[in-house]
Amino acid sequence: MKGTERYLAFIIESRHITAVEIAHSPKGKTLTAAGSFDSEIDFDSPEIFSEIGSAGREKTFVREIQTFMKRIAAGAHFFSFGLNTRMAMLQQIPVEASLSDEEFSVHLNWELQNYYPNAQPEQYVIQPYALVGDNGLAGSNAMVISVKKSFVNFLNNVCHELHGSMHILDIDQFCAEGALLYNYPHLTGKRTAVIGVDEETLDAGLLVNGKNSDIRTMRWTRDLSVIDKYAREKGAEIICCHGRLVSQRIVDQLKNISPIDVELVDPFRKVALPSTIKGVDEIKMRRQEYTAAVGLAVREE
Repeated sequence: MKGTERYLAFIIESRHITAVEIAHSPKGKTLTAAGSFDSEIDFDSPEIFSEIGSAGREKTFVREIQTFMKRIAAGAHFFSFGLNTRMAMLQQIPVEASLSDEEFSVHLNWELQNYYPNAQPEQYVIQPYALVGDNGLAGSNAMVISVKKSFVNFLNNVCHELHGSMHILDIDQFCAEGALLYNYPHLTGKRTAVIGVDEETLDAGLLVNGKNSDIRTMRWTRDLSVIDKYAREKGAEIICCHGRLVSQRIVDQLKNISPIDVELVDPFRKVALPSTIKGVDEIKMRRQEYTAAVGLAVREE
């Protein structure tokens, strides 16, 4: 990398949007802006995938992002988006190593139609993601991520109207795991449970040798024993918590009931955080909220 380029990453959770802008330079990664806002659009609504009213939603979202970028003094032209599991199909499937590329494609379409019986595969962007086995080696399962093409087109159009381009589209839990490994590289040597806390759900994943072995979304009623049970069943050596609703108080409570080490993720551990950034004190205070966005914004591919 010869110069400096800024990347702005948005994590979409229903109407709530969390974002960070990170500058990539030969010297490393530096936070240049961060914040959040509530959108007029409910991104968890099935209407978001409809072409009816799409132009109006695009204008609304562009206007909201422009106002937000001005408020936090962001200036990126590369935009990335992290989606929750209500906005994309996320399904773990067994995969036979002997399948040809064509047979694998047919198998993915079959899995999509099992999940959405009325689905037409050509209307989806389908991306498989290999999972490692329990020993950290290549396994026999894959995670299939499917997103409606109409929504991908929506985001591309928004980026175009912002005079930029879409960089990465991913699932928020994968983004959070990326932030964890970027800031805590030593965890590649540990079985790590990564827990994202939302209002009604928990996103839970297991990293083995720094690679994903399991990912799932579970209903949550503020019962912390659900987290402890998942971590123990997966043989985790450490639990790393992140998300808008997690706090040091919740982490301390979890420590009291679990024999496993528990950490509150600091997504800026290896990202420079200048004191001149707007709202820097509040960003530091709520840093765990930005974990998934940081994981998305530090990516270069």
